[in-house]
Amino acid sequence: MSTEVWWRLTAAVALAYVLAMLAPLLKRLLPKSATRWIGWILLPAIWSCVLLIPPDRIGVRALAAFLVNEVALKVVDYFRCERTGGLREYYWLLIPFPTLAVVFPDHKRRLARRDNPWPHILRLTAGTIGILLGILVLYAARHIDALRSNFWLDHFVKVVFFLSTIESISQVLYALERLAGFAVTPVIHHAFLSRTPAEFWRRYNGRVHDWLIRNVYSPVGGRRAPIRGVVMVFVFSALLHELMFDVATSVLDGSQLLFFLLQIPAVLVSGPLERFARRTGTIGRIVVHAVTILFLTATSVLFFKGMSRVFPIVYASQPPW
Repeated sequence: MSTEVWWRLTAAVALAYVLAMLAPLLKRLLPKSATRWIGWILLPAIWSCVLLIPPDRIGVRALAAFLVNEVALKVVDYFRCERTGGLREYYWLLIPFPTLAVVFPDHKRRLARRDNPWPHILRLTAGTIGILLGILVLYAARHIDALRSNFWLDHFVKVVFFLSTIESISQVLYALERLAGFAVTPVIHHAFLSRTPAEFWRRYNGRVHDWLIRNVYSPVGGRRAPIRGVVMVFVFSALLHELMFDVATSVLDGSQLLFFLLQIPAVLVSGPLERFARRTGTIGRIVVHAVTILFLTATSVLFFKGMSRVFPIVYASQPPW
């Protein structure tokens, strides 16, 4: 990465933080009834900081989008929930560690008593090895003829690679956070064990899941209107991911939007699937698990379409688009 691009990335993230730090000033300028909307009001301005990165630097734009989005989610959560911890607590929330601790006050939950460090050191080591192996597999796959000639086999391998690698990243972050004394749970909690689509999304990025529950699901009805809540959560996720990928790649694609919208019916039928699995025993659980794997593998082609534009090395074969 050139020096200019590095400075542009730094400037984009720094500007997002400056806007977030100035957010409390709006609290004095706006009527009290509008205080809860401060985060939503600032959202477009914070997200637009990504545009400081040249459009041809797709990977850097994607990184900036991730970093800036974390700031945006924190600002929305803090002001929408009308937290009264004072400026010190708000600015402490903006510190990007623990990673994706975007729900106040999850960022400051400390262990009452320090963990034994050795399990976390082993987790850190294993996670680092897992990340390196994932990268090695990704590069090696480009030289395997079976993967280069069969897109669906290639895609399945990439899904397995993706899940194992992000699980390893999650374990590394979790180990570092626990060693630092934070009472957190992993960002991703064994998503590959999910038996239904709903369980997958509960296990996948649990910290943002909590943000969506508090800032989207509950405001539109929550448990009183669960179907509406699920629909709105995935509509918001669809728009958010589509925006991030479109800004990163400078292409209005629609694949992220469609991917997350397709999860709505799958999550809504997860309850009946779970009941079917319980009634039919081991065979039912195997069937439901297999259906979940097939569904997520098939629909994730849409997600990986955007990923392949950010990281061209993703596929060894020629994608169908």
